Amino acid sequence: MSKLPQGWVSVNIADVAEVNPRKSVDLSPDEFVTFVPMAAVSEITGTIATPMGRPLRQVNKGFTQFVENDVIFAKITPSMENGKAAVAANLTNGIGFGSTEFHVFRSKGAVLPKFLWYFIRQQSFRDNARKVMSGAVGQQRVPADYLRSHPLLLPPLQEQERIVAKIDNLISRSARARSELKKIPSLLAAYKSAVLELAFSGKLTADLRGSNSDATSGLPEGWTIQRLGDISEIQSGIQVGKRRSGQEELVEVSYLRVANVQRGWLNLDEIKTIFVTPEEKARLLLAQGDVLMNEGGDRDKLGRGWVWNGEVDECIHQNHVFRIRMKPATLPPEFVSHFSNERGQQYFFDEGTQTTNLASISKRKVAALPLPVPPFEEAVEIVRRIERTFMWLDRVAASHGGASQLLEKLDTALLSKAFEGQLIPQNAGDEPASALLERVKAEFVAQPRKIQSRKQIYQGQTREKLMAIERTLEQVLTEAKNWLSAQDVFQRCGIGDGASTEEIERLYSELRDLDLAGKLETEAVNDDQGRKIYDRIRLKAV
Repeated sequence: MSKLPQGWVSVNIADVAEVNPRKSVDLSPDEFVTFVPMAAVSEITGTIATPMGRPLRQVNKGFTQFVENDVIFAKITPSMENGKAAVAANLTNGIGFGSTEFHVFRSKGAVLPKFLWYFIRQQSFRDNARKVMSGAVGQQRVPADYLRSHPLLLPPLQEQERIVAKIDNLISRSARARSELKKIPSLLAAYKSAVLELAFSGKLTADLRGSNSDATSGLPEGWTIQRLGDISEIQSGIQVGKRRSGQEELVEVSYLRVANVQRGWLNLDEIKTIFVTPEEKARLLLAQGDVLMNEGGDRDKLGRGWVWNGEVDECIHQNHVFRIRMKPATLPPEFVSHFSNERGQQYFFDEGTQTTNLASISKRKVAALPLPVPPFEEAVEIVRRIERTFMWLDRVAASHGGASQLLEKLDTALLSKAFEGQLIPQNAGDEPASALLERVKAEFVAQPRKIQSRKQIYQGQTREKLMAIERTLEQVLTEAKNWLSAQDVFQRCGIGDGASTEEIERLYSELRDLDLAGKLETEAVNDDQGRKIYDRIRLKAV
């Protein structure tokens, strides 16, 4: 932008924050620090889930160190693109260690950590960082020098506070809206199921005939139960890869596969062709109104399908797809397909057979599917009401998708305006960023730096070599039957000094899975002054 907002200055990130500062630890090797694997950082909220305490001696070598209020930023793909970054907080003894794939930003005092965190969370920042990543495909990283030299428009410190507060408020509101929007697809699916339940019980069209029902069957008056095979013709399809003699006359024709026949719709993005005899083509040619049902695949996919409406000229079907052609004045094909997709699911699941890799349903079992059969005119009206309701629900779903996209764009625009000085008004009474910067630079230069080397930390210490034991976290906690410290957990899982990042990440992934499944309890262990030393964990009692 050509003119900076009042009181702002243009700087590089290195002017206001150290990038990957040197390690500085003033703890004994057995004192606990927080450990943060990459998997612990939420790419959505920037929070650190279930941080674990570990003795310093286990993590000081081979991991990235940070301190309270440092900003950690994933430098490797795909974590960087996904936005994994966090402001370190509530660290045991004020110190944390984490994946070597983190870059660390440490404010020199002129920039608020959360202001910097929001800045690097911008999609534009990550898009630009992606362009300069180096390394092998799938293992590319953002160079630290790129971050140091990246420009940043710096507001006065008081304005940074107001900007962060405003972003927090607006982002939390959009997050709540996003959370509510996520509920809509499941609500729509439940609504559709409820409509179909009303349809096949006769309640959807009860206004057409009153409330009379057959006392024996429980069906509405005039309804019967009939097998699908009694009111339709069921046809298996062509075997793909069928062996042919060289003398057969063959013609090429399009055919439908299991992948084309979805539950309630047809996926016609890819239509394959096959060579068949003219007689096979004539026998298997699909006609408008044919009901398609899958014969094979995953067990829960058996019987799924939809109605063919002549979308492709001259098309047949393979042997894993049944074609059901309804007899005149029995049931509309859409009625049958809706019923088999909804109420028929359990029937096909129960009646199907399973081999090692494939489930299937026989033609005889499909023919035996029991269907509620109302008078034909009522069945037509039921289909009309179903489709009218589904059209409305589909419009709601489309609006939901649009609203979700708008929220993403809103968050992007919000951050863009914030870092251009357009989110809140400037205050002439704020200390200009230029004066703040000069003052902070002087204080930073004068500040004494105490660096303790790894050699000093380990001097005189014995590094115990632990035998690697292939045991899961849940097994360890089950056997313990009580609280365990993080140190005990690591040791019992066979992870000792010098453990690889992959081993630590694996254990943390198990920990996170147990926590998300609600199987884990955590409790802080405090010193005499009430300061947290570390967390201990155990399995919840069943």
